[in-house]
Amino acid sequence: MGRCFVRFGVARVMIGWIGVLVASGELSAVVAREEVMVEYLACDWGPAMALPVRKGEAPRFNDTEEEVYFLKQVHEVRRALVGGDGKRVSSIYLCKMKADGSDKTEIRELWHEVRYPIDTQGQTSWLDVNEKTKRIAVAIGFAGTDLIGLWVMNMDGTGLRRVVSERTEEGRLRAINVCSWTPDGQWIVFEEELRGTRPRNIRRIAKCSVDGQTIICLTNGPWQGQPAVSPDGTKIVYGQVSDAKTGGLYLMDIDGANPRMLPNPDDKRNHKHSGQYPAWSPEGKRILALGISSFVIDVLTGKQLIVRSPQLNGKRGVCGWPQWGRPGIIGFSVGGILFTDSELNESKWLGSSGITDSNGHRVGKGRW
Repeated sequence: MGRCFVRFGVARVMIGWIGVLVASGELSAVVAREEVMVEYLACDWGPAMALPVRKGEAPRFNDTEEEVYFLKQVHEVRRALVGGDGKRVSSIYLCKMKADGSDKTEIRELWHEVRYPIDTQGQTSWLDVNEKTKRIAVAIGFAGTDLIGLWVMNMDGTGLRRVVSERTEEGRLRAINVCSWTPDGQWIVFEEELRGTRPRNIRRIAKCSVDGQTIICLTNGPWQGQPAVSPDGTKIVYGQVSDAKTGGLYLMDIDGANPRMLPNPDDKRNHKHSGQYPAWSPEGKRILALGISSFVIDVLTGKQLIVRSPQLNGKRGVCGWPQWGRPGIIGFSVGGILFTDSELNESKWLGSSGITDSNGHRVGKGRW
C-alpha cells in the first residue's frame, strides 16, 4: 500500500501513483491505478554492439555476432477509478537483445510522449540495419503525421532524422511501409503508398539517397511493394498484387530494370509464387516468403525448397513479418517478436506484447 504518515492533522496514504487525501474528513482526491502496455514492433538483425560506458566514447561493434534491434512502444495508462477516463502517455524506444531474447536493452528513447503513436493492428512499421555503415532505417506507415515517413539514425539511436516526409511535393499524403538498404549504405529502397488515389491507394517501389535529397521511382504502381534488396546489392525481390496470372513475387535489377516474375516450376497453371513479405537468406541464394504456409524458394530455379508452418507452443505458428540473419529468422507480429529457425521447424517468442500493472504483474495481451 505504500507509506502512511500524519502531518499537521492531515493523514495521507500513498497508493500507487495517486493517493487518497483525507483532510477534515473529506475525500479530496481521486483514487487511480496505472497500467503499462508494451508493444514490440519492427525488428532486424545487426552486429552486436557494446554501448559506451563513458560520455564521449563511441559504441563498439562485433561483426561476428548478430543481435536483434527493434522498436518498443510503451504506453503508460493512468486509469481513474472515480471520475474521468484517465490519460495515456506514449513513447517509442530503440532497443536490442540477444538472439535468444535475453539481455533486452533500451538504447535510446526516439520519440517522447507522442500524440498519435504507431498503430499496431498490422504491418505498420519496418526496421532495416545496414551493417557496413552502422545505420538503421525505419519506415512508419500508420501513425501521426509527425511520425509517418522514412527515418535514418545511427545504431546507437543518435542522429535521428526524417529523410522522406509524409507529403509528396504535390502535397499528396504519403506513407512508407517497408524499407531495405543497399549493402553499401548509399541508397534505401522502400514501398511508397500514395493515399487518397482512386479507385485505391497507389503502392509503388522507389529508392532514395541516404539524405533523402534524391528519390527515384522504380515501379509505376498501382500495387508493387514489400521490397527487399539482395545481399550482393544487384537485385530487388518484391510483391505485386494484380490478377491471378500476373500477381505474385517478382525480381528486378537494383535500378528497376528487367522486372520479371519469380518462376515456380511446381505451379503448373500460372507458374508463379503467391506470397508476400519476401526476405533474402544471408548468402542470397534463397528467399523466404509468407503465404498460407511459409515457404523458401531457390532463387536460381524458383523451386520451393521448404513449405511449412513452424510450430509455436505445439500449434501451427507463423514467422511474423520476417528478416533473415545468420542465427535464423526474426519477425514481428501484433503479438510481439518471434524467432524461427531457418528450416521453419519451430518458432518461439523473444518478446511478447502485453499490459502490466504498476506492480509489474501481467494483466492483458494488448489491444488486438
